[in-house]
Amino acid sequence: MGLNTFSSLAYFSYVAAGTLQYLKSSRKLTTSSVKILGLGLFAVCAHAYVLYRWIDTPLGQNLSVSHMFSLCCWLISLMVLLASFSKPLQNLCVFILPISAFSILLALFFPGCDIFATRNHPNTLIHILISILAFGILGMAALQATLVYLQSRFLRHKPTQMMVQILPPLQTMESLLFQIIWFGFLLLSASMISAFLWMDEGIVNSRLQKIILSLLAWGLFAALLYGHHQSGLRGSKAIRWILIGVSLLVGAYLAGKTFHLR
Repeated sequence: MGLNTFSSLAYFSYVAAGTLQYLKSSRKLTTSSVKILGLGLFAVCAHAYVLYRWIDTPLGQNLSVSHMFSLCCWLISLMVLLASFSKPLQNLCVFILPISAFSILLALFFPGCDIFATRNHPNTLIHILISILAFGILGMAALQATLVYLQSRFLRHKPTQMMVQILPPLQTMESLLFQIIWFGFLLLSASMISAFLWMDEGIVNSRLQKIILSLLAWGLFAALLYGHHQSGLRGSKAIRWILIGVSLLVGAYLAGKTFHLR
């Protein structure tokens, strides 16, 4: 089967799994949760192969914006699907899987071309992959924080809203949110350590703006986690911190892309 076939399989499997989960959560359909999760995992596997073919080219790694967005969506979908086997998170598939399907279409129509020749520099490739994973995980935290905010708001003002009925309990959502932040924070720390260990002084100095924004984001997430552990920081204030931290990381990513294009 060709690459387009795998792309189509991943797209339609994501859409089907998300639709089935919506129908199940709204009690319009009775079906096995295992079947829905299995269909979602099939989509993730097909998506992984497509990403590999898109990114690993004969000239190097094509790390275009659309490919990186699709990679982050793939990672988020994989985490949610695997976590759903042990936690009541399956209804998140209603929101997550359609976004992953959209990311495939985006990469197909706007593939971009941003080649990094890293075959002779494996340390650089490792740093890039860790950075992408950190960005993807913390991007998932931003999405999760938005859902927690909306869920909390609807619980206070519109408790019968469909979104309230579909999402897992608020306490479960908040617990998952801080687990995601811890994971992303550790990856971000590893990314920054690898940058200082493996990048030469010239590259570090030329990307000073990106490094400063990343350090600010790291410090904000560190303070957030410390506040949550020490004083139970949560709710709207924590959500604002998360969104600001992710915005700083987006700025750092764009700063790095600007340097690369020069």
